[in-house]
Amino acid sequence: MTGRYAWMDAALCAQADPDEWIDNLAGGGSRTAKRICGQCPVRVACTAHADQLEQHDGASLRGIWGGHSQTQRRQQRQTAA
Repeated sequence: MTGRYAWMDAALCAQADPDEWIDNLAGGGSRTAKRICGQCPVRVACTAHADQLEQHDGASLRGIWGGHSQTQRRQQRQTAA
């Protein structure tokens, strides 16, 4: 991949089961996904990408992005505001 999404090539989630990133589990998300994200070299870029998409679209993204569930990302935005 080239261009603005080139960071995705190094994302550890690309090597794992996509269902792990669904955050509808009790406790706010997948422990496996959050563990993988914690080791990921592009976690910061992933978090920034999710933030940009949510700001642009005005809707919350489902799933784990940058190691955070939808609820956790919303709480972080509220705390930062």
